[in-house]
Order: sequence, then C-alpha cells, then structure tokens
Amino acid sequence: MSTVFRTQGASNPIGSTAPETSFHEPAWNGHDAYPANLVLEGGAMRGQFTAGVLDCFMDRKLFCELVIGVSAGALCGYNYVAGEDGRTCYVNTKYSADWRYLSLKSFVRTGNAFGRDFAFDEVPNALEPFNYRAFDESPMKLVAVSSNLVTGEADYHDVSDSVADLPYLIASSSMPLVSQIVDVDGKHLLDGGTCDSVPIVHSWLTGAKKHIVVLTQAADYVKGPNKLMALLRQRYGDYPFYLERLQHRHYEYNRLYRALPSLHDEGRLFLIRPPEPVTVGSMEKDPSKLFALYEQGYAEAARMWPALERYLSE
Repeated sequence: MSTVFRTQGASNPIGSTAPETSFHEPAWNGHDAYPANLVLEGGAMRGQFTAGVLDCFMDRKLFCELVIGVSAGALCGYNYVAGEDGRTCYVNTKYSADWRYLSLKSFVRTGNAFGRDFAFDEVPNALEPFNYRAFDESPMKLVAVSSNLVTGEADYHDVSDSVADLPYLIASSSMPLVSQIVDVDGKHLLDGGTCDSVPIVHSWLTGAKKHIVVLTQAADYVKGPNKLMALLRQRYGDYPFYLERLQHRHYEYNRLYRALPSLHDEGRLFLIRPPEPVTVGSMEKDPSKLFALYEQGYAEAARMWPALERYLSE
C-alpha cells in the first residue's frame, strides 16, 4: 500500500511555537562552509557511528558545503546541516527503548517500524524541539537519497526546506517491508540504501574536488543475499525494477566496499569507517551500546583528523 505522508503544519515553520531563545546557537554560526562533499551511508541505529563523526567535525568547525545522506545518514545529515551538535546521539539513546520510535511493535501498530508521527512530529515539535530555522539558514546543503520503486533507480532530492521537504527525508529512512511507501510528487519511494548505499558517484558528478565518505560497517563486512526475497517479491510485485535492485544489491554493495579503500589511497576520497565489526543491531534498544558506538565514531574521526586535514588542504 502506498501512502501519502503529509507534514502537519507544513504551511508554517513547525518550530515557530517555541521562542527563538529556547535554541542554542547552531554549531555553524560564524563559520563558512568548506568546499567539500560529505557522503553518509545508512544503517539504522548503526548511524550512531556517523553521529560521533559529525559531532567531532562540528567541534572542530568543519562544515561541508554539501551533505549527501542515505537513510540514517540522511537523518544524521539533517541534524548536522542544522548545526544541532549532539542531537542525533541524544535522541537515539533517549528514545531507543520507546516502542513508538523504532520497533516492530511500531510497525504492527502504525505500519512503520520507524514511527513517523512520533519521530518526525512529536519528538521535534514537542519533546525535543528542532531548530528548523537553523537548517534553512545553514551554509550547508543536504541531499536525501531514496529508492524510486517504479524506475528502480536512486532519487536524489535537495532538502532545501526543512519542513516542505520532510517527506523525502522520511522516504530515505523508510526500510523495505517494515515501512509504508512514501508517495510524494508522484513518486513511490523507500529507503535509499537499496539503489545507492554509498552515493560517491553522485558526489563526484557534482564537480566537487573533495569527498569525505563515512561508512557504518567495518572493513571485513560482506553483505549476503537477501534472505527475504520471496517476501519482497510478494510485497513489491508491482515494481519489477525495484525487485531487481533488491535481488542484486549485495553484489553492488560488496563491489563498492572493496573499491572504497583503494579510492581512499588514491586520494579520490577520504574514508572514515568503524575500526572493528559493529555489533549494534538495526533496532538496538540498549542505550549503553548505542553511546559506545557514538564514542567510537567520535574517537575514530579525531584519530584521523590530521590525515583529513592534509587531504582537504592538498
């Protein structure tokens, strides 16, 4: 079933009910964006590693001109572009055990494992107010990557308006089988990881000279064939090109993962990834494990900072 997601109050800035003084200054305030692209892989709760990397960047005042995010990477990028340092980690750890946030119970009750009303309305508009104005005025830009079910190709959408473009952010993070299809602008969209898990080619095509890639799996990770293909064929039988991408995703993914280290060594990109296998689950409920992965991301970015500075200055 395809559903149209409508953002409540989309005609007005959602954050307008909260006084401006309730928000801390965005991390980018007083700083220019650096001419580099930032490419962020998804991975559900493994995005805690990315959250740590981005908080390290914000602490060291590195703000990239363009952020290209897939799934959880798009959500991390949304907070990064807004200069909301610490927010991704805080929200994930605080609400990880709340069934309304990310759970199979949410899927059973709402049709979406990642609870749309809770995660994209109640949390940012009531429980943990999000600074929408900071996103809209940011010197950085965000591209959210989704999968177009009709064409079987990736959809790259410029998230220029923090409210009006939210359906594309939601689509990017809508995992197959446990999410309703997002119908927006005549397109049927789901999680971008199926069609472009690590959009480095799209980043190159922008013409930028520098590209930072953040992965959420360690170097020895190998993706296997999807064990749920029979169920996927039944669920998405009306979308043959999308099914083709689902069936062959592991080949494309593993090939790219093999290529990225060499591209890093050649200076065509700068790669940051977990230094050891990630044991955090996609729907991890343990806040201590989530925070540990965040700390690992921050520490790895700090460890690689001197090399990153050299790469960016060359």
